[in-house]
Amino acid sequence: MKRSRYVTAESRGPSRRQPGRRRGRRVDTLIGKRLREARLLAGATPQQLATALGVSAQAVQKYETGARRLTAARLAAAVKFLGVPMSFLFKEDASSTVTMEDAGLTALEIELVQLFRAIADDGLRQRVLRLAKAASEAACPEE
Repeated sequence: MKRSRYVTAESRGPSRRQPGRRRGRRVDTLIGKRLREARLLAGATPQQLATALGVSAQAVQKYETGARRLTAARLAAAVKFLGVPMSFLFKEDASSTVTMEDAGLTALEIELVQLFRAIADDGLRQRVLRLAKAASEAACPEE
């Protein structure tokens, strides 16, 4: 009798699919969505978050979509870098979700924060801040 070199489904044994896996993916997707929200609210780029976590920007993209699961150490590093509490990433209630609009941030404001963070020289940062204050006071003089 000739043996087949191909493995059939019956010969592989029980399914390796885990019953709780669907729920795990849902949690990963939720955490990824909240991670992206926190990153945007902080004005950080995917590359900046990737550097803080010690991974590639592509890995951050996978974390944000839920395609890859974050380890506990990386979760801790992410919340520390983004300045949000750990509970922020786990809130499932849609009404508790903070969006850029809720925080009052526009795309232009986020870009400004990103550019400001890119300035390495502290003295230059202080001068930019003084310029912004002067421009704000000139546009909206106190009555």
